[in-house]
Amino acid sequence: MLPWLNCGENVILEVKHTKFKKENGTLFVTINRIVWTHVDHPSAPSVQYEYSQIKAQRISPDSAPKVRLQLVLHDDTTITFHFNNPVAELQKAERERVKELLVQLLQKSKTSNAKEEPSKKKLSKELEVKQKILQGSEEMFIMYKTLVSGGIITAEDFWAIPKAAELLSAEQDLQQPSGVTSAFMSEARPEVDGCNSIQYNLTPDIIQSIFHTYPMIKRRHQEMVPDKITEKDFWTKFFQSQYFHKDKKNSNNGAKNDLFLNLAVEDEETYLQKLLLCDRDPLLDISESNNFLNSEGYGVMQVENSSAGSKPLLRKYNHHSFMICQHFAKTDLNNQKSADLVKREQLKEVTQQPDLNVPLEQVSVPLKLSKTKMSGSAISTTQVSSLEAKHALEKTKAEVKNFTLCKMHEAISPHAAYEAMLEISESGPANHQTKLPKPGSNLMEEIRLCYLNASQILCHFWMCFPVTNPALEEKVNRMAESILKYKQTTLQHTMNKLPSKDSRFLKHLSDQLDLALLAHEQWISKKGKR
Repeated sequence: MLPWLNCGENVILEVKHTKFKKENGTLFVTINRIVWTHVDHPSAPSVQYEYSQIKAQRISPDSAPKVRLQLVLHDDTTITFHFNNPVAELQKAERERVKELLVQLLQKSKTSNAKEEPSKKKLSKELEVKQKILQGSEEMFIMYKTLVSGGIITAEDFWAIPKAAELLSAEQDLQQPSGVTSAFMSEARPEVDGCNSIQYNLTPDIIQSIFHTYPMIKRRHQEMVPDKITEKDFWTKFFQSQYFHKDKKNSNNGAKNDLFLNLAVEDEETYLQKLLLCDRDPLLDISESNNFLNSEGYGVMQVENSSAGSKPLLRKYNHHSFMICQHFAKTDLNNQKSADLVKREQLKEVTQQPDLNVPLEQVSVPLKLSKTKMSGSAISTTQVSSLEAKHALEKTKAEVKNFTLCKMHEAISPHAAYEAMLEISESGPANHQTKLPKPGSNLMEEIRLCYLNASQILCHFWMCFPVTNPALEEKVNRMAESILKYKQTTLQHTMNKLPSKDSRFLKHLSDQLDLALLAHEQWISKKGKR
């Protein structure tokens, strides 16, 4: 075994008679890289490049005196190998073997990198959102630092707690989905491999763009793959089909065996049906207001359109835009209501002229009470106008709509909470005539953070019950370990900092953690008896 080989790496091809910069050596083609070693130092590679670093390869022409293979890296650096087998007939054969093998390995490397790129982009986007949340909320940052950096829970468990998950979901909802460019097919970059065949480098993003633009292709893909045809054969037939070449002239590419033969007609019919169902805005659609052509001074003769050749192109662009808008459209009732209100305001601006309108008389609405005794003696008998009554009704509706329940930290002030804790504590005013001094603001903040952090871990723990599957079993054991670690580290550290007379503030939290640990022990004992 060669000493420079990594674990799990195998040599596919070895060519001994090769030169690099006029030095003799051996060329190796492995699964992950291409390696050249000097003849005097075979244990240490002199040249090695992974396939992800190589952009292309070139070969010397047949008329050249030397048989060479050149590798072009992504930074345009070139690496040239000279094949100098003593048997002249074998030089070209060895180079062709290396070249054919590199064609397969480079293509495989590009495909794997294309599949990893979307996941990397998605991961980096998620990290940006999480970093934004931690930077925008000091409380979340302190909680993350205490729980995750302190080794109490994992980062995955932290972002699954209700408070963090709510902020993460709200931030992700604000992210605008990326659209689909009309030139997305050019990103496939077809390449000629030298064997009279064309290879398309399809990435998951390009495939999703095809599905968004052509829903019929997505439907046919679901019908055929993988039950009747493989993924590779499906896309090969797609690029060979009339559906792909429908905008090109003289495209007869085996219509009899075409999987997408009738999709163009179905796509066109679906497009026309959806256009008929669409609500056209008369303020935006010029075709809805073309009656002025028949009015006086304009004439009735229609001029022939000289740009008839551009109609297919415009139709293609309209079809692309329509499909993308249909895919990304969201049926949000609130957005529909707001859109209706905007349209009403636009129609009002177009149809009404405030300067020409006659001001309406304010008609008073008398208030009639059938039972005055039930209403009290201090009721007002003044009359209000219809406009004032309308404004009052709208104001009341707005207040009711925007009414939200107050949160716990807004329901009671810290001073009132401290007084209540003194009343119910064992060493409170009920047992002592004098009130104990209140802890400092820094200690009170640490106590609050202790309760906040512990509540998130306890929420994770209690959500595991009832334990019905192995995943919940693993999580409840992990959360029990986190609770015990939190009690022994963070909680104990905070209690040591508090004076003995103030340790009562954390007694309730310690009891909650003990109760969770007791529940975990009882669950383990019941599980062992089964």
